[in-house]
Amino acid sequence: MRSWLGSIWPGIPIGLLLVPAAFVWLDVARSVAPERHAYRPAQRRVVVLGFDGVDPELVQEYFEQLPTLRRLAQEGSFTSCRTTNPPESPVAWATFATGRNPGSHGVFDFVRRDWRKPGEESYLPLNGMVDKRVASFGPLGFPLRPPAAINLRGGEGFWVPVARMGYRVSILRMPLTFPAFLPRGGELLSGLGVPDLRATNGSYTLFAAGRDAREGHTEFGGHHIKIYPREGVAEAILEGPPDPRRGGIGLGTGKRLSVPVRFTFTGETAAVSIDGEPAEGLEPGLNSRWMDVVFDLGPVLKLRGLVRFRLLRSGVEPAIYASPIQISPYAPPIPISSPRSFAGDLARRLGPMKTQGWPEDTFARNDRVTDDVTMYEEIRDTYRAHERLCLDRLDRSGASLLSMVFTATDRMQHMFFRYRDPGHPAHDPEEIADFKERTDVDDPILESYRWMDDTVAAVMERLAPEDILILVSDHGFHSFRQGVNLNTWLMREGYLTLNDPNAARSERNLDQLFRGRVETSEIDWSTTRAYALGLGQIFLNLEGRESGGIVPPEQREALLDEISAKLMKLRSAKGAVVFDAIYRGERIWSGERMADAPDLQCGFSGSFRVSWQTALLGVPETIFEDNLFAWSGDHCSNDPADTAGFFMSNRKLAPNADPGLEDLARTICALFDAPPPSAAEGKVLPLLPELAGAR
Repeated sequence: MRSWLGSIWPGIPIGLLLVPAAFVWLDVARSVAPERHAYRPAQRRVVVLGFDGVDPELVQEYFEQLPTLRRLAQEGSFTSCRTTNPPESPVAWATFATGRNPGSHGVFDFVRRDWRKPGEESYLPLNGMVDKRVASFGPLGFPLRPPAAINLRGGEGFWVPVARMGYRVSILRMPLTFPAFLPRGGELLSGLGVPDLRATNGSYTLFAAGRDAREGHTEFGGHHIKIYPREGVAEAILEGPPDPRRGGIGLGTGKRLSVPVRFTFTGETAAVSIDGEPAEGLEPGLNSRWMDVVFDLGPVLKLRGLVRFRLLRSGVEPAIYASPIQISPYAPPIPISSPRSFAGDLARRLGPMKTQGWPEDTFARNDRVTDDVTMYEEIRDTYRAHERLCLDRLDRSGASLLSMVFTATDRMQHMFFRYRDPGHPAHDPEEIADFKERTDVDDPILESYRWMDDTVAAVMERLAPEDILILVSDHGFHSFRQGVNLNTWLMREGYLTLNDPNAARSERNLDQLFRGRVETSEIDWSTTRAYALGLGQIFLNLEGRESGGIVPPEQREALLDEISAKLMKLRSAKGAVVFDAIYRGERIWSGERMADAPDLQCGFSGSFRVSWQTALLGVPETIFEDNLFAWSGDHCSNDPADTAGFFMSNRKLAPNADPGLEDLARTICALFDAPPPSAAEGKVLPLLPELAGAR
């Protein structure tokens, strides 16, 4: 291709070739140059820190070991904070940001169903946070239209009215802000919702040799590649982003760009080279530095990422882990920060950074590729990088409003709740003892709460007496002991039909989700009346809405009542109650996005959660399954009445304030005398004048 292009190049006017590329990158050039503003001085600084998943009951349990939070609770305010229904991070943080309920902001789950016109396939599970538009290319591979991401969250964040008033804002790792956009007034770095460069939420690669090494994708989206070392050398490829020129994701075949990698094994160590670049040494159990990886997308366009490797096993059957490929902060194809140069500026000063919205690789641990110590270190190191970012912007940004969301507390509870729950099927005293011996840590969840306490102390040291600090979490936590296959229950009850009940059931995985290729044809849609996808959502196969809808609209109410009543009677093999409540969508949400809402939202009880396969429209053999994964704590499909987050401030709340996530947007704007975000609900929380520590 290169030699052929070179032979015809002299006959093509170079200016003509560059015209399409010039149009594509014109907006990029504009966004790199930051606007200049004369910022309005604020009477005080407002700092709002979100700590994902912090449970108010655990805060109280750990209070004696959290001196900063304990003092803040005594001198300021501490209470629970109502979460959303469902109590999922994308749903809850979207409500926190906008003040809107899901029916208005439009985010109901990590997963959404593909709404299409009647007559078209409309049952496909898709990413519930971000939609995409693939790039288009003209002759010779020149870009005509750039790739685009579409934020599925409606409404404006609370920082927009504050910036509009003339105040400088610093919004850091904020969920549901990708692609990054800030009309004016400061800086924004997107969080949850930013994909990796492979257009997934975080898919690692495992290169392994030996009889037991496998090929293909795991349930959690990991890509396993079998290698064949010869005289200490193995060649392989590292898959990257979808290739829109050859039917990439969203176009059917799902082909990806790739680069060659070369592994050299020497005794207990190894080395890796990407695309012929100088080799990087690998030591057992240690991450490599972040390495540049470049994917060639035609003559003028290259997609750049960051990846690191870890030698998991040496010897005759070596194994090497490659991290999810981060979008390069120095050259993102779609803006992950505003201004566009902000992410790169941070990386140049603070060091290479993870840009992915789900920055901790929990999937590799769930697939048993990595162990608990590696998982703990991954969460710890990611948290420390985020803490440096927060303190850096407090010191340097000059922002009147700074808000940042931390994720370590959520991930630690997801992955280590089995340590604190002796009744969990994956609770293993020997594994816990080994972890303690290797890390000198008794309780990794407590450790993450201690990190939070240390960060809050460092932040408070930087605040003036008049400044306001607010801490909030999006939900609490539960042990996750058993998964419930809702589609299997719907099948047993006659609401869902398989084309061949005796055929082997296909297993869904996250790679299929992000390729837009989850299998739906094994379900007989001509006789199916209800189906489940996402984390606890049930839809009717409604006539005039679904492409193959069969339930007449006049039967909707009675059918939903019937399914709800039967679900509330469901018991486990040990007689435990499975659901605390089954909610009707139109009774708990309202707004312009209700067409996207599920018909039923399940509120699971205690240690039950919807199964992984249900989330992707799977129909396994059994209704109940023990949770044997490291992912042992959860919240996503629990009843919100039992899954509240927490609220703290260095100002006291008036009695009976009863904060909820929908109140934060109005409250923050009111602290600047700014109007609330458009269509914001909730109330302004009554923060009293007294400051923590005031006498």
